[in-house]
Amino acid sequence: MDIDIDIEETTVVEMTPLKKEKSPTQWHQHWQKEMDACEKRLRRYKKQGVQVVERYLDERQGNMQGAYDDSRGGATLNLFHKNISTTMAMLYGNTPQIDVSREHSDPDDDIARVAALMFQRILQSDIEPSGEDLSTILKASLQDRLLPGMGTARVRYHMKTKREQVLNPQTMEMEEIEVLDHEKACIDYIHWQDVCWGWGRTWKEIPWWGFRSWMTKSEVSERFGADIAKDIEYKHQTSSGDDKFSGSSDSEQKDNIQKAEIWEIWEKKNKKVYWYSQGADLILDMQDDPLGLSGFWPMPRPMLANPTTTMFVPKADFLFAQDLYNEIDELQSRIATITRAIKVVGVYDKSAGDSAGRMLKEGIENDLIPVDNWAMFAEKGGLQGVIQWFPVQEIVGVIQTLQAVQQAKTEQLYEITGMSDIMRGGNTDQYTSGGTQAIKAKMGSIGIQALQEDFARFAADLEGLKAEVISKHYSKESIVSQSNAGFLPEFDKPLVAPAIDLMQSKEVNWRVNIRPESIAMIDYAQMQSERSEYIMAMSQYIQAASGAAEAIPGSLPILMELMKWSLAAYKGAEYLEGTLDQAIDKAKKAPQGGDKPKEPSPEELRMQIEQIKLQGAQQKQQAELVKIQTKAQADMQTHQAKIQGEIYKMQVDAEKDQTIAESQSQIRLMEIAREMESSLAEIQATMNANITVEEAQARFDIASQEVNHEYDIESETYKHNLKMSEINAQNRNRAN
Repeated sequence: MDIDIDIEETTVVEMTPLKKEKSPTQWHQHWQKEMDACEKRLRRYKKQGVQVVERYLDERQGNMQGAYDDSRGGATLNLFHKNISTTMAMLYGNTPQIDVSREHSDPDDDIARVAALMFQRILQSDIEPSGEDLSTILKASLQDRLLPGMGTARVRYHMKTKREQVLNPQTMEMEEIEVLDHEKACIDYIHWQDVCWGWGRTWKEIPWWGFRSWMTKSEVSERFGADIAKDIEYKHQTSSGDDKFSGSSDSEQKDNIQKAEIWEIWEKKNKKVYWYSQGADLILDMQDDPLGLSGFWPMPRPMLANPTTTMFVPKADFLFAQDLYNEIDELQSRIATITRAIKVVGVYDKSAGDSAGRMLKEGIENDLIPVDNWAMFAEKGGLQGVIQWFPVQEIVGVIQTLQAVQQAKTEQLYEITGMSDIMRGGNTDQYTSGGTQAIKAKMGSIGIQALQEDFARFAADLEGLKAEVISKHYSKESIVSQSNAGFLPEFDKPLVAPAIDLMQSKEVNWRVNIRPESIAMIDYAQMQSERSEYIMAMSQYIQAASGAAEAIPGSLPILMELMKWSLAAYKGAEYLEGTLDQAIDKAKKAPQGGDKPKEPSPEELRMQIEQIKLQGAQQKQQAELVKIQTKAQADMQTHQAKIQGEIYKMQVDAEKDQTIAESQSQIRLMEIAREMESSLAEIQATMNANITVEEAQARFDIASQEVNHEYDIESETYKHNLKMSEINAQNRNRAN
């Protein structure tokens, strides 16, 4: 340690030695040790992950190519594949729609509203029907979470420039400069075997995170230089990522082009990024934090299966139920083996002659087979004395016992994996009320609620990171063009410039909220009901506000501000708030009349009283119409439930005989259901017109009677056709 002595003042000062930066070779040795330690720590997880994926695809040892396997009886019951497919469909039932809104729904924060709308337009551009879009990435990440136990993805900033000829105003000569051509915030799916991380017990303790990529020699030369491309190691890439973690090596699954294994390592402490390859002698490249994100990591916290505070390593859900899966497969194998052994076979006494054997071999009907020595044959008890049949009854009893045990094991498996909750939630009864169905659906999803929330969190954080990249790296021109800001409402166009400033400032973190909607399957009927209730409440508010505005001059802007305040809490309201702001501004500038209101004349007072009475009668009539509309909707739901139940019953009956040609009746019943919906829509539209309550009730009763009558006729016709088809099927069976 260096000591600096000042002779004049005779004081001693302790100097801190400068930290010497590591050389590229030393950095390579450092990361070589870290990667070796990580490989040992994750070896068991990756090996188990490969086995779980093989089990999902039914490519287990002895049956790797899906061939017939005599060692397991040639039969398996892959319930694991079905359970995972059902869970994925329930968790991710719709293409996600990005929702960006103000953090606190402040109705007067119009700049944040426009900024949120521009963010939403840019982020929504990833929702495409095919390719590496957000939907494909989320599905792949969710599958990795459900199978090996971890799903992740990352964001990346891509910029492309071009050279253009411009006029230099000082020299008045054309010069070639480099300008921005295109920029994009990309989201990349990362395979579960293409990641590694440093030692840590929780996500917060992770010191570094690595992403693996495979690059050809030309790509390595373009990225790191020709000298590194010559000295680096190249090998074949496999589908599982690395041969040392897979149970077997299949040469057909290897890439025919040799590639270099490059690791991109993000170190959180020094906020640096390193590019490392095991076959090189030095670190390939190192850079300071390229994205400058607030949390440093270019990816959200991964979806991790069964994490603990002991070590940040996932464990697949399958491992907790693998014994039950194996027992069910073993029972299925035994059932298949015994089923193949059941046949009509037996033994007979050879000394009694060949008559017993000829009965089954010749197979001639209405024919008598002669017996050479009838006295001896009869003395032995006839056929019962010379033939001993295979004990089919005992074997069938064994199969029934095995099937009962297998059913019990399957129910136990459903309880362990949570599938029983989903099945109970999906078991609906057409005669139960809507509230009961809603409760059953809600309770049926409790078992996977935590997983659903983690998936939504992952998708939201992923889009939040992309928005942060846009905020910190996009130019103003790219934000305007990619958000299509030129087609915003006229009232919002002057707010585009301050909104872009907000998007590129630090305040955007707490003024704009980003979340993906429609990740799981949603209830569209509930959404429609909420909007209908809002429109109905708003209609009543407008009627009441109109009277208040006339009674209190100058109160119209306040009443409209109140309407805007209630509208700000609804999704999609940002498209209407700009127009409403324009209307409020006009209302404030409009003349409000004199200071002293004019005294109404007796005739005007009488007319006002009559008008109030008329408004009261209209409101009463409107309330009656609403009651009729509510009753019509309830009856419509009852008819729909009845029709759906009948159609389901008819479909089940139709499966008994594939030759039933009465599917036209089914189609007609569906058409009746659509006609009922159309009739209800016409009735609802008619109710909005100026008609009496009696006329509305009469029209609804007539339409309902016509639809019920037609439904009864078609239903009886279909039942008759179904009965005739069953009779025809029985006749064909007798003929065969």
